[in-house]
Amino acid sequence: FLIKGNTIYSPSKNIYKGVTYNFFKKKFGKIRNKEISINSLNSYNEILLIGSGKAVTSVATIKEINWKRKGLKYYKILSNFYKKEILKCSVYR
Repeated sequence: FLIKGNTIYSPSKNIYKGVTYNFFKKKFGKIRNKEISINSLNSYNEILLIGSGKAVTSVATIKEINWKRKGLKYYKILSNFYKKEILKCSVYR
C-alpha cells in the first residue's frame, strides 16, 4: 500500500490480492487501485508491505530514489487492526 494524505493506494497491476489485502479492504472500504510508477513514489508519505508472512511492514527508505517515509500513521493503524484480528484466533493466544 502507498499512502498519500489520508488515501490508501494499491498498485493496479502485478499484485496478489490475497487474504491480508482483502482483510484491509474490508476494514477500510476504499483502497484506490492506481498505476504507480517509480518516479511518483516521492509523492507518497508511507509505503507499506502487507502479507500473511510479515503482516504489515513499513518501508523506511528507498536509497536508490532518495525516498524516506514521512510518518508511521497508517502503519500503526493497519498493524493494530492486524494484531487485534490475530489475537482473536485461539492458535495465537
